[in-house]
Amino acid sequence: MHDLHAILDAWRTLEHSNRDAVLATVVHVKGSAYRRPGARMLILPDGRRIGSVSGGCLEGDVAKKAWWFTEGRPVVRVYDTSSEEDAVWEFGLGCSGVIQVLLERLETESAREAMELLDSCRACRKPAVMATVIRVREGSAARVGDHLFFPATAACDDLRPHALAALHERRSRLVHLDDSEVFVEYIGPPPALVIFGAGHDAIPVARIAKELGWHVTVADGRPAYARVERFPLADRVVLTDSGNPLAGIEIDRETCVVLMTHNYPGDGKLLQGILPARPRYLGLLGPKRRTERLFEEIGVSPGADHVHAPVGLDIGAETPEAIALSIVSEIQAVLAGRSGMKLRSRRVPIHAPAHETGEPRITAAPERAYAVCERA
Repeated sequence: MHDLHAILDAWRTLEHSNRDAVLATVVHVKGSAYRRPGARMLILPDGRRIGSVSGGCLEGDVAKKAWWFTEGRPVVRVYDTSSEEDAVWEFGLGCSGVIQVLLERLETESAREAMELLDSCRACRKPAVMATVIRVREGSAARVGDHLFFPATAACDDLRPHALAALHERRSRLVHLDDSEVFVEYIGPPPALVIFGAGHDAIPVARIAKELGWHVTVADGRPAYARVERFPLADRVVLTDSGNPLAGIEIDRETCVVLMTHNYPGDGKLLQGILPARPRYLGLLGPKRRTERLFEEIGVSPGADHVHAPVGLDIGAETPEAIALSIVSEIQAVLAGRSGMKLRSRRVPIHAPAHETGEPRITAAPERAYAVCERA
């Protein structure tokens, strides 16, 4: 997500200066690979690269050949890192996977429309689906690099059910049609994190979350703490009103919330306003008994799956930075539907979806209503 923000910002700059660039997008992976479908890298005219399509082993070759591979139409370049040939290991590969990368010039209309959709989804923080043709059979009217956008794909009966499934499951997929193969990409909004409490320990939480590309709001009722200077990376810093501490702060079923106020009465008031919104994740600092007392006083059971108290994963954290890592890691696990266990204990491939592994989730994702941004 952080890569995508940087790519979109660079694209806007290129648009203003009327300069071209090449966008590389991972559209299919078979086997093991460092990045998954949807990973992007922008190759600028001066050779600079923004983002990545692998752990570093493919970027050099992609950047070196991107411009002459895309002299005409968009193309898909295949990297087979599972081969035992010396050439593969010479390039630093050997990830045991086959990676397909779409290369397209941003000056083309289809690529420009795709970037506008990505930018719109970032701005309005709503999900969308983009379908990209990556292979065509002889006689097909489609061309590699063609993009369709949901709900515009409603006119395409073959793709509509796959687009709906991608939205529902929040997962991209490769679709095989009679005349083509299409990468149906789920484009999720940046996760929204609201941190109540602007103390010293909230600073690394906000910083780590922003490094992941999340939309971060920090709220506190103390003017000396709720200052932009303390949280320069946060998207919003809100000075709250003690009478209505949630005024001007949007919390819905997709929001992640962490209470770090260190203020027992204040947490009770916040909980009364937050719980009816049923955020996707709600974490509270402090021992379990403190949370139980808070919930008892407001007459609510603290046993809901989306409530995490004490907040964070058990990594032995003691410093503010380690505690922040513990908190953000637990939120990431919840967003991904994972348990947060050690990868060495995982009996299936790292990137296998949770519903295919039988792995217990930290919490189930709540039902949601879908709204798709209109493209600019």
